[in-house]
Amino acid sequence: MKIAFSKGTSSSAWTSGSASSIHAALRSNVILPALLVLAGALAGTQTARADSYVFNVNGNGITASGTITVAPTGTAGTEVITGISGYFSDANAGANFSGAITGLEPTVAPSGPPPFPAPAFTEAGFSYDNLFYADGNSPLVCPPDTPGGPPGYPFSGGVLDIYGLAFDIAGGFTADLWSNGVVPGVGLDYEISDSFGSTKLEPDNEGQALSVSVETSPVPEPGSLLLLGTGLPGLIAVLARKGKQRFMQSNA
Repeated sequence: MKIAFSKGTSSSAWTSGSASSIHAALRSNVILPALLVLAGALAGTQTARADSYVFNVNGNGITASGTITVAPTGTAGTEVITGISGYFSDANAGANFSGAITGLEPTVAPSGPPPFPAPAFTEAGFSYDNLFYADGNSPLVCPPDTPGGPPGYPFSGGVLDIYGLAFDIAGGFTADLWSNGVVPGVGLDYEISDSFGSTKLEPDNEGQALSVSVETSPVPEPGSLLLLGTGLPGLIAVLARKGKQRFMQSNA
């Protein structure tokens, strides 16, 4: 942008149009770089492991959404879900209920890496471990086939494993959500079953569970929001001073 400014001209000789042009130039050369720097810093904080995630579950009459909180375990890449809140609905004729998600079914995280047997079962017999894999690459957790023992499971993948997540819904209902992993010919496959006490409403036996889609995204860290809210004005001021100095030197 060409600016009407000549060497040796006093500030009293500037026109209002010139001043406006200078201010506009400074704004364009300061605010955009400041936003880019802050965006980069904010993105850097988001790559760190989040403490909580927003989730959405949809498909075959099932809808659920809310937030989970997680904590690290002794196994890299594996976190345990420590809390859950939100809303759940099953519109299928065999269930037809909805309500607030009130909490997790209790369990104890495995003491070591997989494979391991299912740590817990709901009253209706659903296995679960309440583990979370933020990278979407859950491992094989079932022990391999053994004579006289339970069958193993050959597929893996997803933010949950084959044992899955069990949580309670207001009114005495329980849901179990799990990943079947990346199944050949199907792709990444999640399923869900729910129950009322020991009565299965959407059984998980013989493929009778409901297929659903699952989406998760990290909740911004409070520190990141603070950085965005408090760092931007100061950064703009610093860049403005430097921009003004460069401008004055270039026109001296």
